[in-house]
This record gives sequence, C-alpha cells and structure tokens, in this order.
Amino acid sequence: MKLHIKFSFYSLIFTIVTIPIILFANRGNSTLYFIPNTLYKNPVGDSIHLKVGSYNLRYDPVADFETGNSWNSRKYPLSEIIRKHDFDIIGTQEGDFKQMADLISLLPGFDYFGYPYGGKNGLIHTASIVFKKSKLKIIDQGVFWYSETPDVKSIGWDATDQRICTWAKFEIIDSGLQFYFSPAHFYWRYKTAKENSGKVMVEKIKEITNNESIPIISTGDLNSSPESSQMKDILTYLNDSYTVSKSSPSGPEATNLGGGIFEGKPKNRIDYVLVNDLVEVLRYAVIDDKYNDNRYPSDHLPVFCHLVFIP
Repeated sequence: MKLHIKFSFYSLIFTIVTIPIILFANRGNSTLYFIPNTLYKNPVGDSIHLKVGSYNLRYDPVADFETGNSWNSRKYPLSEIIRKHDFDIIGTQEGDFKQMADLISLLPGFDYFGYPYGGKNGLIHTASIVFKKSKLKIIDQGVFWYSETPDVKSIGWDATDQRICTWAKFEIIDSGLQFYFSPAHFYWRYKTAKENSGKVMVEKIKEITNNESIPIISTGDLNSSPESSQMKDILTYLNDSYTVSKSSPSGPEATNLGGGIFEGKPKNRIDYVLVNDLVEVLRYAVIDDKYNDNRYPSDHLPVFCHLVFIP
C-alpha cells in the first residue's frame, strides 16, 4: 500500500511538470499545437479568424485565346486555388460579369457582388468580392471612383479609363462581428492617377467607415510598388500584411507576371492585403500553384492572408 501511494504521488508530480510542455509539429503548411486547455489558454483561441485574399483574375481578351490562356482554360484551376486554400473572402479585379458568374458556378457555397469599370464604356471589368455565404452576410455596400470626383462615375487625372473601389460592410454570421472589406484597382500607365489614388482611398475609407472603431480590410491590384508615394499615403492609415505578418511571408515576393503573361517568374509586388490596427495578420503567402505546362491561372498571383480579429 505504501509503495502504491508513493508511486501515485510521483506520477502526479511528473504529470503536473510535463503537462505545460508544448508539443509542436509542422505538417506542410499546417502548424499543429498540442496544449492542455486547462493549463494554457491560446491567446487567439477566443478570437475570430478569417482567410482573405486579393486576386487579379485577368480579363478574357482574344489574345489570351490565341496563346492558349483563354478564360475557359483558366477558370477551373483558378477556382481550385480558392477551394484548395479555403478562402473565406477574396477581393478580385478585372473579371467581367460573365467570368464572375462562371467562377461562382464552380464554387458551391460562395456568392459575389461587384461593380463594373474599365474600357471606353466602363464595363469590361469588375471589382468584386467573393465570399462564403454560410459565414458572411452583407450589411451595406457601395463603390467610389479614383478621380477628382470619387462619388461620381468618372475618369481621374491622366488616366484613360475608370478605376474603382468596391466596398462592403460584412457581418460574420456566427459571432455578429462586423468589418469593412474593399477591393480596388488603381490605374496602371500614368503617374498622376496612381499618385492621387492613394490619398482618395484613405479619404473615402475614413468617410465610409465614419471613423468607426471596426476592423478594415482593403485588398487590390494597386499597380504600385511598396516604396511609391501612393503606398506611403495608404500606409499612414492601413498596414501592409506583408510587413506586419506574425510569421515570415511564404511564396514568391512578387505578384505580377506582366499583362497577358502566364508563365515564368513574377516581376514585382503590386497586389496587397491591407488592414487596420484592429486586425492581426497571422500568416501571409503568395500562392504560386500552376496547372498545364507550368502555367498560372492568371497573370497575377493571388495573395492569401490568415487574419484574426481580437474581441
């Protein structure tokens, strides 16, 4: 009996000492933590997680059909990226209404909405938001233009076509937490339009949110390097997920292959996920999944971020 009591006592001491040990395993892209809940509270365990992204889908010109990169060829591997990486919400650029309808048909459980822009008639592209219907619902929505008159359909400064920002206020269905999400596409060719678009973005987001204390996520193909004056203007208000991620960024640094180019090495980082101080970035990645003959499904690579809102 004495030996049994002594053995049980030392077993208890051993258990108490060893329970707090954190066992760590890294399997592919998934990090697993084995932590006894009774002795350790995960600092993000009660937080709300969201997997978000930015993806320029590339529109569907005749030239892409001639090079074997038509939308009909690309839409399946492109939709597979969204499924495989389990995005909850993603801001897209360029895809027109037909392309967006095709994409949603390949993504059961998702919905989208967007506004048109681009081209002489302002209808060849959309800036859209693709999201999981079971997780998110839209509370409010709208659009503004990158121009001297952002509340009016217009072409700004030295640009040759319209550029826009679609925005929405979402509610996470399970928790009731609300946040703003806004995909944008800056003009690409001339300097003045790009330089002024950063200021307009910040001014309009402040106006739309009414300086409410609420998580803000802004995504987009901003056609701007991180060192540009327009990005410096934006970063006075929002944070670049690439630089504030809690873990090291993974995948290529650059996100743009060049217009109509679907192979090779990306050239520069012009696609962004931007967040305010109420959003923490746990992981940042540029996804470089390929399909037939080492082709990418678009001439941009998608940016993926695992975010957390801490109540």
